[in-house]
Amino acid sequence: MRPWIRRTLFGLVSLVLAAAATFAGVIAFSTPTEVPRLAAGDTLMGVESWNRAEIPEVRRVVARDGAPLTYRLYPGRADRAVVLVHGSSGSSMSMHKLAQALQQAGATVYSISLRGHGGSGTINGDVSYHRQLDDDLVDFVQAIGLADPKIRRSLIGFSSGGGFVLRTASGLNRAQFDDYLAISPFIAQDSPTTRPASGGWVSVAVPRVAALSILDGFGLPWFQGLPVLRFATTAKPSENRTPVYSFRLAAGLQLARDWRAALGRIDRPTTVVVGSKDELFYAERYAPLLGELNPKISVVVEPGFGHLEMITDGKACAAVAQLWQKLR
Repeated sequence: MRPWIRRTLFGLVSLVLAAAATFAGVIAFSTPTEVPRLAAGDTLMGVESWNRAEIPEVRRVVARDGAPLTYRLYPGRADRAVVLVHGSSGSSMSMHKLAQALQQAGATVYSISLRGHGGSGTINGDVSYHRQLDDDLVDFVQAIGLADPKIRRSLIGFSSGGGFVLRTASGLNRAQFDDYLAISPFIAQDSPTTRPASGGWVSVAVPRVAALSILDGFGLPWFQGLPVLRFATTAKPSENRTPVYSFRLAAGLQLARDWRAALGRIDRPTTVVVGSKDELFYAERYAPLLGELNPKISVVVEPGFGHLEMITDGKACAAVAQLWQKLR
């Protein structure tokens, strides 16, 4: 081999190794930073006044991998079922007031804890693969007996759970439900509806997310159990709180990377509702965005309510229940 060829090859190999080392370093050392605590991150408004005797006990079904999926049942009409999904870091208990409002409106409500939260799955803040939440939802519908065609099924979710509602409505499992209601939904990090750092609620390890997304794009699901999101709470991991998310859990909650096209695919009755004073998202930007991407999606702005008030304030919960009743 001629010396210049040898030198060229050596240089190329050195560049590849240096790039690989840099890439590995990004994955290893880019972590979500601590976020200044938000009071609402540790406790829900008004929770101290709740009648704890009214909160249903946790029930369980089993997913296809044998892991538990937990939920709370609020009985209502047998032919109208709502599967209710909590927001980021929460659990089924955080949706108690909204579940009661939907129950009073006639629904049988299944307030679920997504895998990685509230005792569902096996590891707080993590799943086994990033489409596992989609599979869990199918397993839950089957296990509870909601596949009966006589039952009208609604999927309702809040914040990150609202994003999961839109993910489901636009995805392969859209036929699992007849209609969808997303409350103050997280659409995407680069959506015009998202405030910087979601209003101070979340820290994102952006370099790590980018590196793992590149690997995932090549079909390499390596290191996806590493943390990429940290929320503004001092709460420790527990059955009621999930302060940190892995890459695959965060990815499994969100719309597809081409979220604009995904929203355009939604073809079942779908409503988005947000409080006008939302601190995490720009309420006034939902209607223009969704009107451009999919005019079939109805957008409602409830005046005077902040982010968490949409699931804790009695008037806001009643307004959401009324919107659900119109989804027919």
